[in-house]
Amino acid sequence: MKRLYALLLYLFPRVYREEFGEELQSVFDLSLDDAMASGGLEVARVALRELSSLPYAVLQAHLRERRKAKMTGKSASRFDFEPGSRNESLAALAPFLLGGALPVLFAYIGSAMEIPLWIQIVFTLFMWFLVVSLLFIGFRTGAPRWFMPYLGVPLPIISVIAFNTLVNPEWRGFPFLEDSSWFIRQFVHQGILWIWIFVLILLIFLLTRLIPRMRVFHQRLRADWTLLCFILYGALPLIIVFSFEEFKREEPFLLLSFLVLALGGWLYLRSTTPWKKFWSLLFGMTIAMSIAVMGQTLLYESSFPFTSFPLWTTTLSTVIMWMWMVLFMFISAALNLLSRNKNHLQKPDSVQSVTG
Repeated sequence: MKRLYALLLYLFPRVYREEFGEELQSVFDLSLDDAMASGGLEVARVALRELSSLPYAVLQAHLRERRKAKMTGKSASRFDFEPGSRNESLAALAPFLLGGALPVLFAYIGSAMEIPLWIQIVFTLFMWFLVVSLLFIGFRTGAPRWFMPYLGVPLPIISVIAFNTLVNPEWRGFPFLEDSSWFIRQFVHQGILWIWIFVLILLIFLLTRLIPRMRVFHQRLRADWTLLCFILYGALPLIIVFSFEEFKREEPFLLLSFLVLALGGWLYLRSTTPWKKFWSLLFGMTIAMSIAVMGQTLLYESSFPFTSFPLWTTTLSTVIMWMWMVLFMFISAALNLLSRNKNHLQKPDSVQSVTG
């Protein structure tokens, strides 16, 4: 807990941390030492109290530094990361590592050994603290590049809710597809299920253009056409989790898939040309979903020992899911590229009218 608190202190601005960091750490260590003499419940109470008060303190410290920056005319934000830097990579990959790989690893360890309840509570609060803090920071800093995957995280949930709300549960598909193969019917079904992800990305692109306060963000999307693909990339962890629905002992394959997604995101951030960025995301998505297919194949018999449906329907469903994600990624890239090309074609006309 002391080491964890020391790491959390890095969320404070550097100037504040250098001035008060040692004092905060000393107070926490002394409080924890006193609590250990009373037992585990007192340790949990002290830890929860300190962790619950930390987000507000971090927020106030950053707002104070922001006010100082405005007065001096200098930017003091710790979250204006240099493109390709280590800090930008850590912030961008948090949804795949802290929000994906680490909880899966914790759950896998918990299935092998008994973890005290207070540790589970502290770990859960710690994860929520990180997620909420990074979401707030991303919005406050104008949604920089590292924040794009965070916008994609809730998209699969919204898509599933929209599908279950708008589509009649008794609907059995289009009548003209009744005589079609299973692959065609499943392809159409998953398209209707996941099309809402692309609709939401399209809304992000259009609304940022129409709302004046968000036009700076829209200009950033136009300047780098891969950012829309990076938003879609943030939806992949939950999509992979959905693909393992009702499977047992899937944690190792989920963990490996999330690590591969993090690798693809890291390659994206380190790439210097748009197409290299795009292929990095496509590579990460393809390998991660291939691992999901492999996991479904290996876990099929132990997860569904008495089932009647064949294995190939499960694995092929994941392949169809991957096909739709690839299609959405290419359409997202084309959406921005076509919009940019249209504006480039209009520029000579406007110049000609002015000179005329």
